[in-house]
Amino acid sequence: MKVALIAVALTILAYFFGKGIRKHSVKLYVAATILSIASLFLIDQIKIMEMFVHGYIGLSFLFIVMFTGALKKKSTISKKLMTIRKEYSILGFIFIMPHATNYVIELFSDLSKIEYWIGLTAFVIMIPLFITSFSKIRSMYKYPTWKKLHRWSYLAYTLIFVHIIIVAEPRDAIAYTVIFIPYLGLKLIKEYKIYISKKELSTP
Repeated sequence: MKVALIAVALTILAYFFGKGIRKHSVKLYVAATILSIASLFLIDQIKIMEMFVHGYIGLSFLFIVMFTGALKKKSTISKKLMTIRKEYSILGFIFIMPHATNYVIELFSDLSKIEYWIGLTAFVIMIPLFITSFSKIRSMYKYPTWKKLHRWSYLAYTLIFVHIIIVAEPRDAIAYTVIFIPYLGLKLIKEYKIYISKKELSTP
């Protein structure tokens, strides 16, 4: 599966080159934006541009961001990924834009396609999350407020999953389900542990 392979490659990059990714993050954002825009115009000329317009690249970044939030904080891989989670979330949104733009164009030709509306709803939810991921914007918010806003990402992830299941081929839909279920399980376990910990602290 393309997304899984790309996500593995991006995880390896994050593990070994996280410092460089953070250092050159602005350059990466600019390059990603140029590449995303170019993919819309060059998809018929350059085969690899399909990876961007079909959302594979953006989804790969977002999968890593999603799973990072479900991993144990003290694990080595979690520590590595947390250092570039902000950068990957921004890059993921930038790279998902060609896919969303393509759906907006197609939506005008057929407003009845529910899978398009689901995908675009997820994209709209992600817009404020994307904007507030930048350090200067994030500094304008108190952490509890910022954290509360970014909890909407869980709804966005769920809608993305539903969107994928509807549009994907049966074999790919099964593969995405296999990926999503472990994430859901890990996240629920983590949230439950946090809940129990807070409850114990509040108990006299």
